[in-house]
Amino acid sequence: MSPTQWDFPVELCCRPMAFVTLTGLDVTFNAIHRAIWDAFCANRRADRVPISFKVLPGDHEYPKCRTKRTSYEWYIPKGILKTSWMNKHLNLVPALVVVFYELDWDEAQWKEKQSECATRVEIVRQSLQGRNTKVAVVLIQKKTPLPPGEDMIASERAAALCNACDLSGKSLFVLPHTDHLVGYIIRLENAFYEHAQTYYYTEIRRVKSHKEFLNKTTHQLLFVRHQFKIAFFSELKQDTQNALKNYRTAYNLVHELRSHETNMLEIKTMAGFINYKICRLCFQHNTPLDAIAQFRKHIDLCKKKIGSAELSFEHAAWMSKQFQAFGDLFDEAIKLGLTAIQTQNPGFYYQQAAYYAQERKHLAAVLCNHDSSVSYPTPDPLETPNGVLDFYGQRAWRQGILSFDLTDPEKEKAGILAWQQKERDVIHSEIIISLLSSAVAQFKKYKCPRMKSHLMVQMGEEYYYAKDYNKALKLLDYVMCDYRTERWWTLLTSILTTALKCAYLMAQLKDYITYSLELLGRGTLTFCSYKSCSEKLLCKVTDQELQYN
Repeated sequence: MSPTQWDFPVELCCRPMAFVTLTGLDVTFNAIHRAIWDAFCANRRADRVPISFKVLPGDHEYPKCRTKRTSYEWYIPKGILKTSWMNKHLNLVPALVVVFYELDWDEAQWKEKQSECATRVEIVRQSLQGRNTKVAVVLIQKKTPLPPGEDMIASERAAALCNACDLSGKSLFVLPHTDHLVGYIIRLENAFYEHAQTYYYTEIRRVKSHKEFLNKTTHQLLFVRHQFKIAFFSELKQDTQNALKNYRTAYNLVHELRSHETNMLEIKTMAGFINYKICRLCFQHNTPLDAIAQFRKHIDLCKKKIGSAELSFEHAAWMSKQFQAFGDLFDEAIKLGLTAIQTQNPGFYYQQAAYYAQERKHLAAVLCNHDSSVSYPTPDPLETPNGVLDFYGQRAWRQGILSFDLTDPEKEKAGILAWQQKERDVIHSEIIISLLSSAVAQFKKYKCPRMKSHLMVQMGEEYYYAKDYNKALKLLDYVMCDYRTERWWTLLTSILTTALKCAYLMAQLKDYITYSLELLGRGTLTFCSYKSCSEKLLCKVTDQELQYN
């Protein structure tokens, strides 16, 4: 299991924006088309509408639309949320397809050009068959158009073109390629945004219409899935208040699902995703206390949902990720203007994330300590036909199987062994040190010197376990100065012991002698037997050094 195994998907963490595709633009060989595309992409300041643009060929194949379901009577869902769904609506299925076409109102070959434009629109419609995606046409023109009503030929031809392309007048636009191109592009964007809003509103209504076909007995998973989809479409529509309301409902529905060892990971995974969305939107709405309350509720509800005892290191890894993700959200909100205080800052969440990463390490050491004769299972139970899981949080070796009874105990055993073998390869110290480092940076920022020193000691010890003795000694040396000044003798003794081991393993004679003498002093709280042993070792080392010289 790689350190990124528990990272949230990129499509969950990004800000959802309306997806609009532009066709008919040759951005490689046509300078005018390139200038238009640059105007859409460059300088996308916060005051411009949130749209994600992509240039595609006119005959691009969009994902096929499934046949509309008229009944859910015999339908049993195989999971909560497909791993491809969010990406599909962020980057593959557009809310609007815009067909760009060079055509002036005074074009001599108007009929032929009109027919060609209509054909292009029809090709786009065919590729979108069954979807509610909107289609619009933008005519690229050389001249600035006259005010509406003054150019009768333009009005007549616009009506004829709309009729030929089966478009409403609100879906036909003119883009003069003049010195004021960016201004025209911004106006176009605003119009595109309105079309996208209509599309996402339609999608929300479509998902809501499924509710009447569902029953609580066999379709519990669908209630969660549909609520999540409504919330996500609301985000794409930039209706964050309704998105938050629907995410909260989805979160409650997740915790109403019957949980068992076999589906615990899927429930926790979805709960973690939805909690992330809720906390993010709370920070976005400038209600940090709501975000903190939601996160605490989330941890209280999930901390005992461990799942398989043989894979309990997974639960520790999941818990660690929850705290880290919330710390990241908190830190991001502070950068955007939120005020934090000493007793409530992101450092505490990074500290807890590090704690659970340490728990993961300890559990892995116990559970994954197989004999060298135990080999990795063949065939690989973690492999899937297309390289990814179909649904978030499911096991690769029993995808889509919702029964609480294990139908194939041998396959289950092989799957658990494979996870344990993967976990053994994880460099836990790197994860722990990274989280502790983030926590130290926060406590330094909020002037919490003792918390900072405490965590630096943990970092030093982790470097020691990772056999990076040089870095361990540097950190411990830094903290020892503070502990000497403040006369924290118990803590100083503990750190001196680790520092002494580092100096010995690095063959740093000067440091070894210094730490040994300090441990032998009155201030340190060590047993007499330990002091006596240290004294003998120190004498041996110094005698050998004198003989060598």
